[in-house]
Amino acid sequence: MKGYKTDRYLSKMINRRFIFKAFFCGFILILFPTSVFSENLKEAIEQAVTTNPTVLEQLNQKLSRDYDIKQARAGYLPSVDLNASYGSETSDNNATRLTKFGHSRSMNRQEAALVLRQMLFDGFETASETARHEFRSESAEFQLVNLSQQVTIDTVTAYINVLRAQKLVKYAEDSVKIHEKIYDQVQLRSSMGADNQGSLSQIEGRLNLAYSNLEAERNNLEDALTEYERVVGSLPKTALEEASFDLNFPKSYEETLEKALRNHPAIRAAQADIEAVKMQQKTSKSNYYPDLELELGSEWADNQNGVRGHDNGRYALLNLRYNLYQGGEHQARVVRDAYLIEEAVQRKDVTRRKVAKVVDIAWNAYQSSEKRAAFLQKYVDATIKTRDAYEQQFRIGERTLLDLLNTENEIFSAHSENIKNQYENILAKYRVIDSMGILLRELQLDVVSETAAVKPE
Repeated sequence: MKGYKTDRYLSKMINRRFIFKAFFCGFILILFPTSVFSENLKEAIEQAVTTNPTVLEQLNQKLSRDYDIKQARAGYLPSVDLNASYGSETSDNNATRLTKFGHSRSMNRQEAALVLRQMLFDGFETASETARHEFRSESAEFQLVNLSQQVTIDTVTAYINVLRAQKLVKYAEDSVKIHEKIYDQVQLRSSMGADNQGSLSQIEGRLNLAYSNLEAERNNLEDALTEYERVVGSLPKTALEEASFDLNFPKSYEETLEKALRNHPAIRAAQADIEAVKMQQKTSKSNYYPDLELELGSEWADNQNGVRGHDNGRYALLNLRYNLYQGGEHQARVVRDAYLIEEAVQRKDVTRRKVAKVVDIAWNAYQSSEKRAAFLQKYVDATIKTRDAYEQQFRIGERTLLDLLNTENEIFSAHSENIKNQYENILAKYRVIDSMGILLRELQLDVVSETAAVKPE
């Protein structure tokens, strides 16, 4: 009967891929029981964040905006241009008509000019553009942190789900062993005439239910490992260390919400976007002012306009340009930017509401798991005591086999719910920290840097 219970039944339910993923972590735990060979949560987060394509995309956007700042600051510096030309020129003018060559004259013309231009005043356009790009870079950096934290909490979730699924598989396996033990006892009693065929059928049914529960938990483990691979980028190469929570935890919901609204990178990115659009409006207003430029130049020329010989010169100029009318374009830009500012303000308010909602959900989940923990532990303790008492009574004939099997199923349900809640409680605490936008900081991880970006050729 044991051959039926183990080999034949399981061989019909499990394919090779299922075996690989479902037993992967359990196999590693057997081979390497010490933490020396374990992969911990921080290592998983580092791998997930530094290889996530969405995070790397945002990182490159942030770096590109840094170069927008350098480009804008170039407006403070002088511009130096060198122009040179050489070629044949045919001229027909007053100078050529006075010569013996007649109306026109052809010569090889050559000239060169070196010109330096320095902006003296541009209506604060350069200052405004520099500030605008600085705020855009700041926004991109906060968005990068926000994306990194999203990947971080996804990794924490996937990591904890694998651990939970592993423990549930282990408990389901223990439940199968208990049912197999009861089956052996009933089979022995049946062969001695102490139990009838109905009792044997009962235990066979419950044993198959235990096998079914085990298969369900193994399938959940496979799903958890698949999600882990999607989030982190690969399956764990070694056993996963047991998860725990040892971060600074807020004392109240009010503290959590206050810190979230003050620190969350999504809100800070939205504020930086507002400031960037304000600077854009200042850039638009620069068209109301004149531009003043210093120009220094030196020119060299030979054989120009039909006159043989050189024509050299140097000059220093102040150039003033003041647009008096542009068809209302400049005013339209300023009004457009005012609407963009209001749009950015409303977008920030939407973000604040989303963050507050996430805080509410995370805090409620944490409190629920905390309250359930005590009840579930009492539930487990009570069912174990009941099972132990029923076993003693079953041996002396005061309890039926059905009573004993019912208690075993109830213990399995109690333990499963307790295990799930234990990990839900850990995850809920991480989610509370994540809702405040400080998860990476609390984990003391700085996993995104310029070295992670691929430099363009």
